[in-house]
Amino acid sequence: MTMKEAGFTLISVMIALILLAVGIMALSRAGGEVLAARSAAATRTTAVAIGRAYMETLRSRDPATLSSESAVKVNDTGAADPNGQYTRTVEVESTGENLVRVRVLIDAPRSQEPVELVTLVYVGAVVM
Repeated sequence: MTMKEAGFTLISVMIALILLAVGIMALSRAGGEVLAARSAAATRTTAVAIGRAYMETLRSRDPATLSSESAVKVNDTGAADPNGQYTRTVEVESTGENLVRVRVLIDAPRSQEPVELVTLVYVGAVVM
């Protein structure tokens, strides 16, 4: 048997190791992106839960007393907290006779755009 037929050469082993390293780096990068996407989805889900809960609170109030609210810092349960990571804003505007549009915006950390929930509330006829 000659030297050329005896086994792997140093060059072929090094090329195999380089290909293996490139593959492992690609997998680790993909794993990091998956973790980032998962974290963003969890943050957005929490923001939606905060918005829905507050929307229900607003819907339980007397419709005639609904008004816009400035931005308030809230924690992940929706309670007002000066150190909260989320920001809740409420916009109320009249859209016609006896109808108001209520819009709840939740700004989440590291989010490109806020979560927006909108509903229409019937105010009722004014009785004199």
